[in-house]
Amino acid sequence: MTKVKICGMQTLEDAEYAIDAGADFIGFVFAPSKRQVTFEQAADIIKNINTEHTKTVGVFVNPTAEEAERALEETGLDYIQFHGDEPKTLVEQFKSRSIKAFPSNAELSNREKFNYPGDFILIDSPRKEYYGGSGTAFDWEAFDQDGLDKSRFALAGGLKPDNIKEAITTFKPALVDVSSGVETDGRKDYEKVSEFIKNVKEVL
Repeated sequence: MTKVKICGMQTLEDAEYAIDAGADFIGFVFAPSKRQVTFEQAADIIKNINTEHTKTVGVFVNPTAEEAERALEETGLDYIQFHGDEPKTLVEQFKSRSIKAFPSNAELSNREKFNYPGDFILIDSPRKEYYGGSGTAFDWEAFDQDGLDKSRFALAGGLKPDNIKEAITTFKPALVDVSSGVETDGRKDYEKVSEFIKNVKEVL
């Protein structure tokens, strides 16, 4: 079954609701973004939530190895998500605690992307204002799936409750990642979070 990551946690209430709704992963953005939080803010949330069945992810753009290591130590994160132009050697240092993201229009082939280490390789929409997704879906039908390792493939970009079933049917990803698609006026909308996760779990 496809796993769900709800990204862009900013409050304890956001995290608690996502976990209660069944999120498998929750994400904290440390890169420049309107959802950016500090290590201290993330640590305060993580120490007050039940992570028995939910993994926590810190999203970075081109961090140093020292920054990523410090995040793991100071916040209690389970994973680092590399969302920039990080070299394979950096991602390699974090191996099974890493997620590596690429825009859908990256020059690397799918096989080259999946040669990167890490539990998941995430394909997101092309970059716009910030590194990371633009909140709009890329052209799913035009995207060449040849070379995708579906057991490690994570999908992001323009996902929302009303298109997530189609996305899973089209790609059969191991993980789907959403942020703006479950928000209203820039804040997490708990009804949308619940509907999104429910729709994912209904796809067999």
